[in-house]
Amino acid sequence: MKNFKQFGSIQEAVKLTPAELQKPNANTGEDRIDILLRLIRDGKPLELAKGGTFTVTNIEDALAQIEIFKKLKKPFPLHDDETSITSSDLGKSSVFGGGGGAGGGTLNTKITESHQCVLCQAFLDNGKQSEEFFMNVDVLKNAYKQVDVDASFDEILSVEDGWFTSSYLSAEILLKEGYINKSQKFHRNSKLMNSIYAMKNIAYKNADQKPVKDDKWNPGDIWAIDKSFNIKQLNIDTIAGYNKSLLQAFVDRKLVGISLKLVKKSAKSKEYNVKLPPDTDDHKISKILFQGEKRGTFWSTKSATVIFDTGKLALSAGSLSGAIRAEIVLKTARGGGAGYGIMQDALKQVMSKRIPDNKSVNKMAKRITKGDTKALSIFWKMYNHFYKNDTYENFLKEIASKDVYWIGAKMQTLFVLYHVSVNSGPKANRWITKIVNYAGSKLEDSSVYVKVYQ
Repeated sequence: MKNFKQFGSIQEAVKLTPAELQKPNANTGEDRIDILLRLIRDGKPLELAKGGTFTVTNIEDALAQIEIFKKLKKPFPLHDDETSITSSDLGKSSVFGGGGGAGGGTLNTKITESHQCVLCQAFLDNGKQSEEFFMNVDVLKNAYKQVDVDASFDEILSVEDGWFTSSYLSAEILLKEGYINKSQKFHRNSKLMNSIYAMKNIAYKNADQKPVKDDKWNPGDIWAIDKSFNIKQLNIDTIAGYNKSLLQAFVDRKLVGISLKLVKKSAKSKEYNVKLPPDTDDHKISKILFQGEKRGTFWSTKSATVIFDTGKLALSAGSLSGAIRAEIVLKTARGGGAGYGIMQDALKQVMSKRIPDNKSVNKMAKRITKGDTKALSIFWKMYNHFYKNDTYENFLKEIASKDVYWIGAKMQTLFVLYHVSVNSGPKANRWITKIVNYAGSKLEDSSVYVKVYQ
């Protein structure tokens, strides 16, 4: 095993303590407890903080424990056929928004991305050398002094094996293809890098638009920025103007956002959003379902599904009284997700329709449980649009058996998909296109970056 400084075992992953488990995945926005629920339900192995994996076999008990956790916020047991662990034994792996690792533990993204900055600088200082050459502590120390990152030098030295190789191969292709040069400085979570994203928000507001999340606009993990670059040169009058000035800076190699993936053997690179507006995929809706595809009824589930040309959009609430979330499942892979707020914004943009927020819907749901006729008529109108053969009497009988949480979740799916259905055709297809492209970071107003991958 490659080793240039002894630290014992590689740093353990951050544990999924109750405080960590209550947070969302910073990259996707999905609640971590919902991610855990899905992994357990699908029988996926869970990464442990101390290394290794654990696969839950007593799934029914685990799902019940998760519901208890949502109320008590305390660690809970998980069981396989022979042993038990607690939820706090799990590690914050990449699926939860942490970093993927190699060897005996999981290196977080702060360290691996900072290490990439150091390797890029070391390549510029020394030219192409063997991988072993760049393990020299003095070489790394000299490079570390020239970058602006948030990992300590000792943390940089803790990177071994797979992640070191990935940094080496990625730096090699970035230099070979001209994305990095000696006039640049490398940034990871620096003040200047964060200013790029902060100014993006200003540009959105100046255009009277709601800002999208940083990584959906530009998923750059590190940035190569010319040492002479003045960020005040960027046009923040509108988001379109901001993206245009960023594109010019990218072409001139003054401002290069770099998205990183683990590279094991050979690196590739690909530019994204080099056209204005960027190329995005177009999608078409084929079916809207409020029940299972093969069995069940409207009343047997509080979720809904939109089937489109390349996959499915599953709408569901992951927690009691929580806002629904859309998860994209493509024919070949998972395609990320989008929150209720994103679905609301897309309806507003495409169809000029405003729907109530989660809090307002929950208030309506509570009124429905008390027999409020106005709230019931709103639910009935949307329900009856999809189930024209049902009677109002049967509707009242069924809804009377549901609690406030079921009604709130189902009503949110109705508010979204009722307007999608009423506006079937080009507008509905434009809506699903926006959601899928958002989930895959292919927005019409995304900015330019280069991705390095296997």
